[in-house]
Amino acid sequence: MSHLLTIECCDPALIISSEELLLVALLRHGIIFPYSCQSGVCGTCKCKLIKGRVDLDIYSDAALNPVEVQQGLILACRARLLSDVTIRKLDR
Repeated sequence: MSHLLTIECCDPALIISSEELLLVALLRHGIIFPYSCQSGVCGTCKCKLIKGRVDLDIYSDAALNPVEVQQGLILACRARLLSDVTIRKLDR
Protein backbone atom coordinates (compact mmCIF):
# COMPACT_ATOMS: atom_id res chain seq x y z
CA MET A 1 0.00 0.00 0.00
CA SER A 2 1.20 3.52 -0.74
CA HIS A 3 0.57 6.78 1.08
CA LEU A 4 0.98 10.47 0.37
CA LEU A 5 3.83 12.21 2.20
CA THR A 6 3.76 15.99 2.48
CA ILE A 7 6.64 18.02 3.90
CA GLU A 8 5.16 21.19 5.33
CA CYS A 9 5.97 24.37 3.33
CA CYS A 10 8.75 22.89 1.24
CA ASP A 11 8.91 20.08 -1.23
CA PRO A 12 6.17 18.56 -3.41
CA ALA A 13 4.09 15.72 -1.98
CA LEU A 14 5.47 12.23 -2.57
CA ILE A 15 3.82 8.85 -2.89
CA ILE A 16 5.74 6.24 -0.91
CA SER A 17 5.20 2.61 0.01
CA SER A 18 4.14 1.76 3.54
CA GLU A 19 7.00 -0.77 3.56
CA GLU A 20 9.68 1.86 2.89
CA LEU A 21 11.34 3.81 5.69
CA LEU A 22 10.54 7.51 5.54
CA LEU A 23 14.18 8.61 5.36
CA VAL A 24 14.96 6.14 2.56
CA ALA A 25 12.00 7.48 0.56
CA LEU A 26 13.06 11.09 1.10
CA LEU A 27 16.61 10.43 -0.04
CA ARG A 28 15.47 8.33 -3.00
CA HIS A 29 13.36 11.29 -4.18
CA GLY A 30 16.31 13.67 -3.83
CA ILE A 31 14.91 15.52 -0.81
CA ILE A 32 17.64 17.08 1.33
CA PHE A 33 17.01 15.85 4.87
CA PRO A 34 19.36 15.70 7.87
CA TYR A 35 20.51 12.22 8.90
CA SER A 36 23.53 10.37 10.22
CA CYS A 37 23.36 6.88 11.74
CA GLN A 38 20.20 5.62 9.95
CA SER A 39 19.60 3.22 12.84
CA GLY A 40 17.61 5.23 15.40
CA VAL A 41 20.53 6.07 17.67
CA CYS A 42 21.62 9.66 16.92
CA GLY A 43 18.37 11.65 16.51
CA THR A 44 19.67 13.70 13.58
CA CYS A 45 16.64 12.84 11.41
CA LYS A 46 14.11 13.89 14.05
CA CYS A 47 11.07 15.67 12.62
CA LYS A 48 7.56 16.67 13.69
CA LEU A 49 4.58 14.54 12.69
CA ILE A 50 1.87 17.10 11.87
CA LYS A 51 -0.80 14.80 10.49
CA GLY A 52 -1.24 11.06 9.98
CA ARG A 53 0.12 7.92 11.58
CA VAL A 54 3.47 6.14 11.40
CA ASP A 55 4.92 2.94 12.83
CA LEU A 56 8.35 3.40 14.39
CA ASP A 57 10.90 0.59 14.26
CA ILE A 58 13.08 0.10 17.35
CA TYR A 59 15.12 3.18 18.32
CA SER A 60 17.18 4.49 21.22
CA ASP A 61 15.58 6.69 23.90
CA ALA A 62 18.70 8.84 23.56
CA ALA A 63 17.59 9.67 20.00
CA LEU A 64 13.91 10.18 20.80
CA ASN A 65 12.77 10.33 24.41
CA PRO A 66 9.21 9.74 25.68
CA VAL A 67 8.51 13.48 26.09
CA GLU A 68 9.47 14.10 22.46
CA VAL A 69 7.20 11.25 21.36
CA GLN A 70 4.31 12.90 23.25
CA GLN A 71 5.14 16.15 21.43
CA GLY A 72 4.70 14.36 18.09
CA LEU A 73 8.34 13.98 17.13
CA ILE A 74 9.45 10.97 15.09
CA LEU A 75 12.67 9.63 13.59
CA ALA A 76 12.56 9.56 9.79
CA CYS A 77 15.03 6.64 9.74
CA ARG A 78 12.67 4.48 11.82
CA ALA A 79 9.23 5.57 10.51
CA ARG A 80 6.97 3.71 8.09
CA LEU A 81 3.75 5.39 6.97
CA LEU A 82 0.43 3.90 8.08
CA SER A 83 -1.63 6.66 6.45
CA ASP A 84 -1.16 9.87 4.47
CA VAL A 85 1.33 11.91 6.50
CA THR A 86 2.46 15.50 6.84
CA ILE A 87 5.80 16.23 8.54
CA ARG A 88 7.75 19.36 9.42
CA LYS A 89 11.54 19.57 9.26
CA LEU A 90 13.04 20.86 12.50
CA ASP A 91 15.13 24.04 12.52
CA ARG A 92 18.67 23.05 13.37
